[in-house]
Amino acid sequence: MIHILMSGGSGTRLWPLSRLRMPKQYLPLVGGHSLFECTVWRHFNLCSSHIVVTNASQFALAKRQMGQAKATYILESVGRNTAPAIGMACRLLPEESVVLVTPSDHLIRDEQAYHAAALKAAEFAKQGYLVTFGVEPEYPEPGFGYIQAEGSMVVAFKEKPDTTTAASYIQQGGYYWNAGIFCFQAGVYLQELERLAPDLHRAIMESPTLRGSSDKDQCYRTSLEEMMAMADISIDYAVLEHSDKVRVVPCRMGWSDLGSFDALDAEFSNDQYGNTMSSPNCLTLNANNNLLLNFGSQKLVVQGMDNILVVNTEDSIYIGQKGQSQGLREVVKVLQKEESPLLQSHLELMTTYGSLRLIEHKESTMVLELKVDDTPKTGLVLNSQDLMDHPHLAKALQSSKEAYTLRCLSLDRNNFSENSQAVSLKQWNLAISAPGEFLLIIQKSL
Repeated sequence: MIHILMSGGSGTRLWPLSRLRMPKQYLPLVGGHSLFECTVWRHFNLCSSHIVVTNASQFALAKRQMGQAKATYILESVGRNTAPAIGMACRLLPEESVVLVTPSDHLIRDEQAYHAAALKAAEFAKQGYLVTFGVEPEYPEPGFGYIQAEGSMVVAFKEKPDTTTAASYIQQGGYYWNAGIFCFQAGVYLQELERLAPDLHRAIMESPTLRGSSDKDQCYRTSLEEMMAMADISIDYAVLEHSDKVRVVPCRMGWSDLGSFDALDAEFSNDQYGNTMSSPNCLTLNANNNLLLNFGSQKLVVQGMDNILVVNTEDSIYIGQKGQSQGLREVVKVLQKEESPLLQSHLELMTTYGSLRLIEHKESTMVLELKVDDTPKTGLVLNSQDLMDHPHLAKALQSSKEAYTLRCLSLDRNNFSENSQAVSLKQWNLAISAPGEFLLIIQKSL
């Protein structure tokens, strides 16, 4: 099988932990490893290779966490939902290829049960069916879509219900959580897409990028024009709800989409007072039933408070009511109106060559740490535009690069030495031939 790994997302549901440039699948939320890494490892003995569909700004993260696994990347200039994402990946494959399509941000605790379900789905796929995975529900969850089925036959897809309706589904039986995991032959999916969504099929098949070859990084970099020609629609709406070739594989595999802090709560142990803490860097005194997620360097102390949610990062602290983390949507809306870089990235931004970290930001001075972990044989040249890739820096400077100067200090194991004078930020560039660390001091000109 070929693994199609969908890895986009805006990173808002678990803000401030997740950001657009560091969504939840790349964070070490559970067990010290990211959900993306666990997803790749889970398919090691199932699939021969991977096609990663992600947005261009997250390519550095995907490539870094893919490790040594063989992968091809489709980089979307703008996200257009699952139907086109899956279609583009299938476009690159022989028609008879069996693909296993998964999100990259879901937790699966029972890998053996998942493998058994995947192999069963593959057998259906070889018979020409479009297979979806139905997770046996553990409780009435209004936040998930449901699949109504009789055996392997799909009766209907159900939208996210209210709590009462979800409870009735559990009582009736024959309803499953829609996990967003699929298996089919690439050609069968494209045939159904052509029949049921011909305009989308045409846009995918006529894409100049997909008709060409990948670049040196094994990437297909789609243009904005190509992506906007594709309908923004899910595979469920575009194909599965209208096709007569759909089958479901019911399974119980310890699945969670970790779509909220309340869902994440179940993945950590709690103390005798019901407090859930993500790290030993938390302290509670006369406090009960709290969810404390401390990913910053500070000690987090909660005293005399019950049923609260605290999320601490280097640059943001969120305090809310436990059990009501869906209210984060309102916070995100406000930050979006402010065009806050806090939605875009953490202080440290991962890049294709290493990382760029904002250490200090004052009114007229910014200090950044530049790490270069990997350089091509021909060397690496960075300029001011590469620095502007950091959302915090871009927000601070906006269109006034001419008003700033930059000094670059080289850091090595033995000394801290200056290797350049202050130059105009707009004209600055740095040629690098080997891995290293640098300190960048950006100052407003007097």
